Amino acid sequence: MKKQKKSIYPVVKYLRELSIVVTGIAITVGTGLLVANSNNKKDLKQYLDAVQLELEANAEQFDWCTHWLQKPVRYANYIRLSDNKFLNNDSLSYYAQTDNNGCGYMYYTSLSSVFATNAFEMLKISGFMRQIKDRELLQTIWGIYSVIESVKNNFDMYFQIKAEEVLKCLQFQTERKPIEVPVHVFHISGLPYEMVRQSRQASERIKETLSKLEEAK
Repeated sequence: MKKQKKSIYPVVKYLRELSIVVTGIAITVGTGLLVANSNNKKDLKQYLDAVQLELEANAEQFDWCTHWLQKPVRYANYIRLSDNKFLNNDSLSYYAQTDNNGCGYMYYTSLSSVFATNAFEMLKISGFMRQIKDRELLQTIWGIYSVIESVKNNFDMYFQIKAEEVLKCLQFQTERKPIEVPVHVFHISGLPYEMVRQSRQASERIKETLSKLEEAK
């Protein structure tokens, strides 16, 4: 019996020490996982906060565009309602200028650069998207940035159309040829109205997304 007890004792001692080591490892791993999970949540929050700030800035830019593009709309209305042969020179001078009152018909640099997507791009690259458990929220974020990208591309296309017409007007001015209605095609085609519509709609969609981000916090 004594010999049997002596042979069992090292095994019991080993198992006790092993259990202590295993418990220590489990505690260490568990603590590490908790810390990592906490850090991941903080990082995800920071990315989403950045996206929220970026969307707020984009909403402000779209609101500004909605206001700024009213001048082309007014010019389009003016040339629609006026006899082309009797356009007022003072009115043409006013509508040609870009100032605090809005975008003149001789302005043709695209507005797409005023809209930012850097925070969203960083969120995509980070890999933290998969940690967003609210799949509807994730789809909403993807969706709103698709809207922003679509409007940016449309604005580039519309201003390219306008640029070609503006350059023709400038060429006519250089050659001292008469211009009956400056930048007529762009404005009479309805593109100014479409740009205002898209700006207003994008702003509304962004604000809906911001509300969902606030609810998710």
